[in-house]
Amino acid sequence: MAAETIVQSIYAPVEISDDISIPQFMTRYNPDNVRPGKIVHVDLIKGKELTYGGLREAAGRASWGLQKNLSLRPQDVVCILVQNSSDFVVLAQSIWWTGSVVSPINPLLTAKDILHCINLVQPTHIAVSAAYYDKVQEVLSWYDGGIRPQVFSVIDRIEGVKKFPEDVEGKSPQESVPPYDLEGESSKDVIASIIYSSGTTGPMKGVKISHYNHIINILQGRNSLPLRQNSEQRVIFFAPYCHIYGLGCVVLNGMWLGNFTCALPTFDLETYCQLFGKYRATLAYLVPPIVLQLVTSDIPRKHDFSALECMVVAAAPLKKPLQERIKAVFPQTKIIQGYGLSECSPSVLMQHETEEEYVGTCGRLLSTTEARLVDPTTGKDIRVGQEGELWVRGPQIMMGYVGDEVATRNTFVGEWLRTGDIMMRDQNENFWVTDRLKEMIKYKGLQIAPSELEDILLQHPHVIDAAVCAIYDNDQASEVPLAYVSLADPHHLLPDKMKESILTDIRNFTDGQVAGYKRLRGGVFHLQQLPKNASGKIIRRELPAKLKEGRIGVL
Repeated sequence: MAAETIVQSIYAPVEISDDISIPQFMTRYNPDNVRPGKIVHVDLIKGKELTYGGLREAAGRASWGLQKNLSLRPQDVVCILVQNSSDFVVLAQSIWWTGSVVSPINPLLTAKDILHCINLVQPTHIAVSAAYYDKVQEVLSWYDGGIRPQVFSVIDRIEGVKKFPEDVEGKSPQESVPPYDLEGESSKDVIASIIYSSGTTGPMKGVKISHYNHIINILQGRNSLPLRQNSEQRVIFFAPYCHIYGLGCVVLNGMWLGNFTCALPTFDLETYCQLFGKYRATLAYLVPPIVLQLVTSDIPRKHDFSALECMVVAAAPLKKPLQERIKAVFPQTKIIQGYGLSECSPSVLMQHETEEEYVGTCGRLLSTTEARLVDPTTGKDIRVGQEGELWVRGPQIMMGYVGDEVATRNTFVGEWLRTGDIMMRDQNENFWVTDRLKEMIKYKGLQIAPSELEDILLQHPHVIDAAVCAIYDNDQASEVPLAYVSLADPHHLLPDKMKESILTDIRNFTDGQVAGYKRLRGGVFHLQQLPKNASGKIIRRELPAKLKEGRIGVL
């Protein structure tokens, strides 16, 4: 067997005892000696402010109420369908404070997708804001998973439903409970969160993240990048807290460090830019489509970004030309990239600010993280400058997928997590994303399974076969899904104009059944003979759009 070429982090390792929970970690350690009265979070929905000490007090009182008034117990699962808000932060911290499981769902998903998530995790409770209440009720009318989850509201008051935290929390210092104690259990074995990810293939999966996974990933970031992972940073944040990106960056990391975050419930460029001047923001967490808006719109030029020291781009690779363009607009701001995935809690790699000249890299391994690049065909580790699938080993790696031992088994090779991303590394141990082995399409940081869209396409009466792939749309700075369909006889013989009408109908048929971000923005095209291997599996790289586009990469 060929020798393994293991890359190790250059940063000093971190460790912590496995006998403390997330809320004990949040209350026991204050790395920058943040004062209790410092404001650490504000939202644009209610303008509600949270202080460093106030958040911890609120979590203790709300946890008392969750147990007393909503019968929440350790390891019960709470699904959250709520916009970015201070109440979301308090709710998540309160659930962990109780020893229960935080399981945020993207509320923009279709009712069918939400039902899939709820069927996966069998929640005891669902927290929802008014905007998504009707959708949740529709989902629950189909739900047959046993005991109906108890629904309570967040942000808004809904008739007949208890509102968090006002109707739930304790009203006096006595009506509060201490942070959850593991009572002899290892934090590596106790689930803290279940995050929804498409993994490498197939429908959404529930990623089980332990208390230890979350805690160690916070420490890995702090130890590797102390210049940014500290209480002095001021952040304007728009990425959804239901995604591991938002949950990790703000709800956990930011609230432990005690930096300041202003949360947007939805993204609006004018509002976003205006807030940088208002709060003198120093740090921005971005995704490529927002970077594109910042470089193509005149709006940023009307606002004050003079305090902005660093932009961190993650969730999807930022192509080199776009990174160069954003640097031209913000010449005084460091532009760096990071890489992570839900299965790694999420952070794995981060570019260091002192190495900004390596445009396009997603950086070095975080502390206490190891990696290999493995040829997916031969299974052998590859050399510097060659391409291979990234395998990761470290204490931040997930416990596994909920109720899916096969998927969990297929994702691991021993202790190594297969990411499905093709990368190369240079002689300085910087990693570069060049392709994706897995079939997932990443639209503006959100994952789309081609197989899901293909299943819907095949339900159309005129479609006998279908293949979906990603193409890169420069106008959106994102991958978008594109479909090829084989048409039933005699439709494939029709004149082109008549076929166009059928293809439009097929696209409308499919787009009408999926969440907005999953729509076939790349179009639907006719291809009677789809490229397949001997076993009948579609060879996506040989679809016309992929052949024309060439390999998608950042180099």
